[in-house]
Amino acid sequence: MAEAFRGLSSSSESEDEDGGFLRTYADERASKRRRMAAAVEAAQESGGGEYDAAAAAAADAAFEGVELPSDVEAALAVLRPRLPPRLVLAHHLPGVVERRGDCERELRDLAARRKVKYLQLPTAGSDVAVVDAGEYAAALAGRPAFLEFAMARAGRLYATEAELRESGILAPGEAAAPPAAGRRREDAERAALDELRAAGLLRPRRDAPGVAAWWFAMPRCGAFAAATLAGRRKLQLALKRSKYKELNVDKPVAALKKACPLGQEFHVRDLVGRGDAELVRRPAGRFLRSRRDFDD
Repeated sequence: MAEAFRGLSSSSESEDEDGGFLRTYADERASKRRRMAAAVEAAQESGGGEYDAAAAAAADAAFEGVELPSDVEAALAVLRPRLPPRLVLAHHLPGVVERRGDCERELRDLAARRKVKYLQLPTAGSDVAVVDAGEYAAALAGRPAFLEFAMARAGRLYATEAELRESGILAPGEAAAPPAAGRRREDAERAALDELRAAGLLRPRRDAPGVAAWWFAMPRCGAFAAATLAGRRKLQLALKRSKYKELNVDKPVAALKKACPLGQEFHVRDLVGRGDAELVRRPAGRFLRSRRDFDD
């Protein structure tokens, strides 16, 4: 996952018994199926449950060609922040999707179909974000060549400089200000790379010595990453300083009351998804319990 956030809050009524922090989309569907099955059984007992083949065929025809969202797609829609950049951290998804083991596979499939784009955040190697392809395309408006290059690598987090140069997308037309006549091609390509970096679409990769490479990015990714890291650190320290190394997160956490644009629930999901903490359900509410020691 390392190689390849949502200010939306949830109520305590949506928590599950196993420490999950959202009632999953699959749970809702299962509940609806149980209600429908009960209704059908009641109708059959009353004599009104005969199978209507014509009605069934009409219903099938009405939904033919309709592609229903997968659990992962539904979870992504629920977890997206209200304000851009509408990124979802990949490690938040397993706590929402019922089939946790299939989560990464489904994400990879969505990327292969160019429905989402993977992005690496500068906060930590494990902080991989997913953005909807439509929103990513809107952020790259006016750069069709670069958009095609990036979405052809939707499941990848970076591209080498050699790939960028060989693709031809670094022609002067991709830069905001075409280079002066007579400038060497290498200078023109460097100017185009600098312009894409200034636009927030590329970020230099510095953790691979000897390989010139660039992380894919999008505008305001840095602000999102900074908000993620700040809230994460505040919640970690609040856990460390609490008496029993746990906090009732059904109540506002004092450390997150100010300057927390992503919302408390986002940071609760973040620590649980990272394995830093676990959620324990008690009569008094949901308690976030530390699973490791945090540095001051």
